[in-house]
Amino acid sequence: MDFDYFYSKQKNYFGEEPSDGLVEMIEKYNVNIGSALDIGAGEGRNSIYLAKLGFNVTSIEPTKDGSNKIIEKSKKLGLNINVLNCDYLSESLNKEYDFIIAGTSLDHMEKEYLDLAINKLKNSLKDKGVVYIVVFTKDDPGYLKQYNTASECSTFINHYFSHNELKNYFNDFEILFYNEYIKPDNTHGTPHVHGKAKLIARKK
Repeated sequence: MDFDYFYSKQKNYFGEEPSDGLVEMIEKYNVNIGSALDIGAGEGRNSIYLAKLGFNVTSIEPTKDGSNKIIEKSKKLGLNINVLNCDYLSESLNKEYDFIIAGTSLDHMEKEYLDLAINKLKNSLKDKGVVYIVVFTKDDPGYLKQYNTASECSTFINHYFSHNELKNYFNDFEILFYNEYIKPDNTHGTPHVHGKAKLIARKK
């Protein structure tokens, strides 16, 4: 079973609202409305929101169902989103972005792949560009094997982040915001709890 199974079950499995705090973050930190990359775009909720703001959006989504949903939704809304149905490291646009978002996608990568992906992400960001990342941490019930309070998707996580691990990956950036937190989630499946870390950082 993979995410295609969940994406095919209903129109918007994870809802239509942008990720946690994304709206406020773009306003607060004056993110340049330019080019944006959405890594692991899922069904496109963040890509669509960014495109509506005027970003030139590239969405990378490895699942077929997820990619197709983004294409269908963007056409229906009259939005021009470049959707790539591929693995992140195989993307070869050789382009720099003003804004890069990875909303609970880096944690689906094995550690060796993750290191390469973060290095690529950093190199793909323009100077003064901003990155917004949310990952699952070792406080998540999925990592703790407390399956009665874990998400039905927790088995897909390949790397739960330890304390400050995400922040340390970006110690060469200006950290604008960093927080580790526990949050209930009623947006999909049965009600559950997540342990997350959120990073907002600007490339120096």
